[in-house]
Amino acid sequence: MSEMNVSILLMIVTAVVGFAVGWILRSKKDDLKEQKKRLKASEQDHTEDDNEYEEEIMNIVNQGHEHGEILEGEAKMITNIFEFGDKDVTDVMTSRKKIDAIDASTSIEKALNYMADRPYSRYPLYEEDIDNIVGVLYLKDVIDAYLDDREAKLSDIAREPFFVHQTMNLSVLFQEMQTKKIHMAVVIDEYSQTEGIVSMEDMLEVIVGNILDEYDVEDKNITKLGWAGLYLMRGSTRLEEAEDVLGIEFDAEDVETLNGFLIDQLGHLPEDNEEIEIIYKGYSFKSIDIHEKMIKQVKVEKRKEEKEDVRTQ
Repeated sequence: MSEMNVSILLMIVTAVVGFAVGWILRSKKDDLKEQKKRLKASEQDHTEDDNEYEEEIMNIVNQGHEHGEILEGEAKMITNIFEFGDKDVTDVMTSRKKIDAIDASTSIEKALNYMADRPYSRYPLYEEDIDNIVGVLYLKDVIDAYLDDREAKLSDIAREPFFVHQTMNLSVLFQEMQTKKIHMAVVIDEYSQTEGIVSMEDMLEVIVGNILDEYDVEDKNITKLGWAGLYLMRGSTRLEEAEDVLGIEFDAEDVETLNGFLIDQLGHLPEDNEEIEIIYKGYSFKSIDIHEKMIKQVKVEKRKEEKEDVRTQ
């Protein structure tokens, strides 16, 4: 599954759970009050109290689902939230054998091509082997470095890695990463060897599950790069797809892809080492990868002022 926008997922979870909890409080508040009074009067420890209270809420949720007052997806999401706190990072992490990581000795150009062919926007950076992770590469940072200085070292643009122990509780990690605005953590064992990586998206998927597919706003040809109006697009992206994302219309009659449109605007076939920027309807289209006279990758960025121009270097 492609990487999701964390803020969108949080909005989905908040909205759905907020509705369901609101329904519980409105329709079953007397039952819950009675349950709390009974638990307070008992001599059970706090853990048993919490478990019994949780069980009561889940019974109410299941009843609501059976009566059609809570949708199946909403009921499942609430169940997942209660189970979330019982999991460790190893339950959701990507294991070391499946990590897409980049060697620090890789050139910026090769790293960018590697990242652009995969559905993620962040990659661990290592020296010598995967047990020596020295940073995290953000796709948007690599693009900026590629455009500014292709000789720059990946280690100079990588961000500080965040390490967590394999036994860390998932709920605790989620709160810490959310507070620190961290999107990826490296999971290590007792010998400081890499066990895997875990992202905010991985943890949210535990709650949202397969419902994610209904809200996937990412297209395989188009990757959103962190903030509004900034994208990485493949040259093979159909113009209709780009129009839907950018909110503009391309005035093109004889071409169907972004590559074809940009070459038409350019007026000639591009060379492999040519750097191209085309300004069109308020957006900047910068070539990232040109191969065999085809524009393979394009950085698309919203401009403050709208003007049309074609520039090559």
